[in-house]
Amino acid sequence: MEKGLYETLTGYCNMDILPMHMPGHKRNPVFEMENPYRIDVTEVTGLDNLHQPEGVIRRLMDRVTSVYGSDQSYFLINGSTGGILSAITSCCRHGDRIVVARNCHKSVYHAIRLLKLRPIYIYPSEEGGEMEHLGIAGIIQAEAVEQALQAYEGVSCVILTSPTYEGIVSRIRDIAAVTARYDVPLIVDEAHGAHFQWHSSFPDTALQEGADLVIESLHKTLPSLTQTGILHARFDRVSKGKLEWALQTYQSSSPSYVLMAGIERCFAYIEQEGVEAFDAYVDNLRWFEKEMGQLQRLYLFHSPQKERSKLVIAADRAGMTGRELAERLYRQYRIETEMSGGHYCIAMTSVCDETESFRRLAAALREIDAGAAGPTGGEGDALRRREPDIWLVWRAPERGMYSDEAAECRSKWIPLEKAACYLAAEDISFYPPGIPLLVQGERFSLELIRVLQYGIQMGYVIHGVRDGRVSIVCEEEGFVHE
Repeated sequence: MEKGLYETLTGYCNMDILPMHMPGHKRNPVFEMENPYRIDVTEVTGLDNLHQPEGVIRRLMDRVTSVYGSDQSYFLINGSTGGILSAITSCCRHGDRIVVARNCHKSVYHAIRLLKLRPIYIYPSEEGGEMEHLGIAGIIQAEAVEQALQAYEGVSCVILTSPTYEGIVSRIRDIAAVTARYDVPLIVDEAHGAHFQWHSSFPDTALQEGADLVIESLHKTLPSLTQTGILHARFDRVSKGKLEWALQTYQSSSPSYVLMAGIERCFAYIEQEGVEAFDAYVDNLRWFEKEMGQLQRLYLFHSPQKERSKLVIAADRAGMTGRELAERLYRQYRIETEMSGGHYCIAMTSVCDETESFRRLAAALREIDAGAAGPTGGEGDALRRREPDIWLVWRAPERGMYSDEAAECRSKWIPLEKAACYLAAEDISFYPPGIPLLVQGERFSLELIRVLQYGIQMGYVIHGVRDGRVSIVCEEEGFVHE
């Protein structure tokens, strides 16, 4: 009889695998909770209600609001996805225009389809050098936001991601100054930046820099349970009533008290242990950076735009792809990284990583580095030489129709190699990070097909591609666009 999910989970967690990935509590034994069944209750007497908080939940939310300096901070128990959907819905009516950074998470594109929005895409800057070589998207420039707002009237909001999966942080203060001049709300997906608030070694938060709505995943980089997050709001340009309605719409009407208790425990830990714990965490990061500077072929990616908690480990000089490096770390050293791109893999760290975790990862990388032959031949190097630019997030695909229109059309599945010039009937994305390379209604190109074929060859998870086939729109049905 095959093992069930619970048995599989407990077996995995007994394997001494080092979790260099989310969630941020890192299964650290410091964080324990009573039997979750015992505290898994509903809105009964004395326990308040997340969607109309007046008691213990209200007091906790007010305390968090005061710490962050928002007009109101809301708890999320459907992750940042629920917060992003709610933020966009609070700012937009059906059919509105929205300025969107093309490297946004797939949940942004889901909101666009649901609300039949008309996206105006802006693209990460092409930084050149090591960043471009590794295929890492740059920052969103304030000038790109201003150009979009100048070119289009009636934009309902601007949304972008900062930091990105690789830790690239845009200059939110400059962007917020632009959106304020145009009286347009700025939404920042800061899911990977929940730790920014708690140490001066990290950048200022998007809320501190003037954004109107900021969504953070507590579970990504802080000691909180998966699916927990927080949405910070300022109401100068956002309707409080619409936002609270949206939060009730996109979150369960039976919110988990286990998850909410996890949020409380997270902030209690930060209040009680935060200063000392974050100082130790930053010391560990600095030590690790110094150690990696001694390697000969593997190296840490650095950039003035990058925050330090994401360890982007590049393998191109070692004759390996990012996936090969991630697989070696897992197979030989029982270290599980967060994700791998074409030339690199990402080890996610948090305040809950102990010193031993950094030393174990460093030791493994030193051994791999010492045994690496470098880019002088072999299968890994051959693959890398013909590897296409795998993310393509700064390219502008041709749009044949909007995503909500494509969703209403008939579709069929065809082999990927025959998809050139057809319109996609589903979003296409590598996962993680879940950024669509092609959105419903956009046209397949030969270049994108080569990228996807490479991804299949290397074993990446690609949403929207099944058994080498993709779904295409059968007919365009006469849609007319601006």
